[in-house]
Amino acid sequence: MARYRVELYRDARGYSQVLEFFNALRKSNPKLLAFAQRLLKNLEEHGPDLRPPLAKPLKGLQAPIWELRHPSGLRLYYWRQGATLFVVAAGEVKKRDEADPDLLEFAVKAYRESQRNVN
Repeated sequence: MARYRVELYRDARGYSQVLEFFNALRKSNPKLLAFAQRLLKNLEEHGPDLRPPLAKPLKGLQAPIWELRHPSGLRLYYWRQGATLFVVAAGEVKKRDEADPDLLEFAVKAYRESQRNVN
């Protein structure tokens, strides 16, 4: 049984970037989708004990966003909420060294929105 819980972020209208990303992978690259599912399973099992190269915090953001990483360039952006919950907001397959700044901005906004709903 998993020690931690992983949820996919949905905004107030029900939109989930990461769910759309997974649906696109399901059609275009099922192998990458399997990698993504394995990353999420690792997060459920090991939570904050995951370390580089599998997980690392992103510096310079206005929120505690982390990325789950796969050598293929697959990245999932998430944060910890409470003791046992991790929320995955966005995903991409990086084509260059830097993450998509719009996607990181989306993850930061999602984090802020989630914090307003918690408090």
